[in-house]
Amino acid sequence: MYSKCGDLESACKLFDKSSEWDIISWNSFISGYSSNGMYNEALNYCMQVFNLGIEPNHYTFSIGLSICASVRAVEEGRQLHAYIVKMEYFAYPAVGNSLLTMYSKFGMMNAVEILFKELPEKNLISWTAIITGFYRQKCFAKALRQFCNMRNSGQDPNEHTFVVVMASCGGMLVPNYGRMIHAQAIKFSMVSSVFVGTAILDMYSETKQMDDARKQFEEMGILASDVSWNALVAAYVRNGKMAEALEAFDRMLGNGVSCNQFTYSNVLKVCYSIPSLSSGQQIHAHLIKFNCESNMHVGSSLIEMYAKCGNLTDAEYVFHAMPTRDMISWNSIIKAYSQNGYPKKAIMHFRKMTEEEGIKPTSTTFVAVLSACSHSGLVDEGLDLFASMIRDYEIIPEESHFSCMVDLLGRAGRLEEAKDFASNLPFKPKASIWRPLLAACRSHRNLKMAEFVAERITKLEPGDPTVHITLSNMYAESGRWGDVEKIRKILKLNELKKEPGCSWIEVSNRMHRFYSRDMKHTEMSKVYRKLNDLVKQIKDLGYTPDTSVVLHQGVGVSKEEQVLYHSEKLAVCFGLLNLPTGKPIRVFKNLRVCQDCHTAMKYISEISKRDIVLRDNYRFHHFKQGSCSCGDYW
Repeated sequence: MYSKCGDLESACKLFDKSSEWDIISWNSFISGYSSNGMYNEALNYCMQVFNLGIEPNHYTFSIGLSICASVRAVEEGRQLHAYIVKMEYFAYPAVGNSLLTMYSKFGMMNAVEILFKELPEKNLISWTAIITGFYRQKCFAKALRQFCNMRNSGQDPNEHTFVVVMASCGGMLVPNYGRMIHAQAIKFSMVSSVFVGTAILDMYSETKQMDDARKQFEEMGILASDVSWNALVAAYVRNGKMAEALEAFDRMLGNGVSCNQFTYSNVLKVCYSIPSLSSGQQIHAHLIKFNCESNMHVGSSLIEMYAKCGNLTDAEYVFHAMPTRDMISWNSIIKAYSQNGYPKKAIMHFRKMTEEEGIKPTSTTFVAVLSACSHSGLVDEGLDLFASMIRDYEIIPEESHFSCMVDLLGRAGRLEEAKDFASNLPFKPKASIWRPLLAACRSHRNLKMAEFVAERITKLEPGDPTVHITLSNMYAESGRWGDVEKIRKILKLNELKKEPGCSWIEVSNRMHRFYSRDMKHTEMSKVYRKLNDLVKQIKDLGYTPDTSVVLHQGVGVSKEEQVLYHSEKLAVCFGLLNLPTGKPIRVFKNLRVCQDCHTAMKYISEISKRDIVLRDNYRFHHFKQGSCSCGDYW
């Protein structure tokens, strides 16, 4: 009675008064500890049964194996298995199934397969245990094969079986298998289950069949729970359908569906992927209203959203307002400083996290601080941190860390060191390792090494046009027009095209896109007038268009015209025309900002008395009063 009511202290006192308790009492006592989440204590008492020579029964073994599975007590689980064999309890279905479940949770699928074959009687629990075990180990094909074997044996599935099998189909990324299992679920009238229905939605989402996922959700109708709604939002995010994700989130709120931390994390991801700072701020207001802001998981997502929208002030505010901070929170703020061009603050917070707070950094933490060092020329600091990662924290470097180190050395002009570093890795370097070195070769005008690096990237990823374009630009800078023509033919032959530069800005909750020398936007005449006026003003301050970035002059267009009308300049002018006085201009670009635009932005920020935040595909640039957060090192 005491243990069932959760009063384990009274149960323990009563139990200790006598040594005459039978196995039923022992089982009840062990079960009480287990049901109250005190697994280690429960396991202790379970093993005492055998140490004291008390005769167990099948329930003792079942609950003991379940406890071992919960706390991953492999050694104790094997001891219980030995007792089961010795005392001939394996024939009991509950015991055999508990053994299967335990070993499957341990990930020991060889043992599961052997035991499964030896089971004298296989029931639904047995089949579900082996199917679930293979799913957990990401052996999705084996999980599906066992499901087919189960059906061939005449055993009908239940809700849990369908949920696991649907997840396995999603893991295999093969929609046709999923459709067949979906048909089976309809046959067994399981689609009315919210769990099965949501699993079907997830499966179609994982296999990129969003029309089917949406249809499945709509068919659930009033049965759709908060779990189903959350799955729908996650499905849109997973498939890059950000506008639809926000729309689904709005519908959730309109229907009074409760959100969890994962929903908020998903929609905040949408906000920085679009990116839409205003949407993120609206969600933040909603979180404050419902007192969800203090959740560490949500707080970390808010920091990431603000940082990736270029609003570092609010990212800092959220971080400092958090009542408690975990490793993820610290990683988020360190990444925020790194991405936004404040390397010293990133490193300072890294030191504070490790030395003052005693929080152990992770692989992700080191990617952030190494990237911060790379983008600011802190070579010695970066080398020390890389050594510390292995020496002090026993973190094995991954591809992303090695890429940061190549970038660190390359940006600093230490090209030979970067090349040697990439060439002597403990694995064959991927294209992601060589790409930063190619960019460094361009910056430091080392054509010979660029050819060497480009050859390696092309072998690894022949369909990447950026390698050919970088090399073509370097040939043009060197006047090697014959080689430029060769690359043009290669691009044409392989149908590879350069991605056009595009910049976008959010005004009045709407995204406005601009391309170089764009004429499509309805306000282009105003934008060009504004830009021409600005150019005159900044020229008076000393700005001179850098036409060296124009390598191929267009027909009937001067080099100065080509460089003046880049997409980011047009987007900034649109912002100046349409955003309230004093409000920061936030522009996002899909390609790296050129030298001329970078210089122009400094002048524009000074003359307009506006903060300009420009995110290119490498990093953020915060322009304020004529200077940039990158310190002109990017």
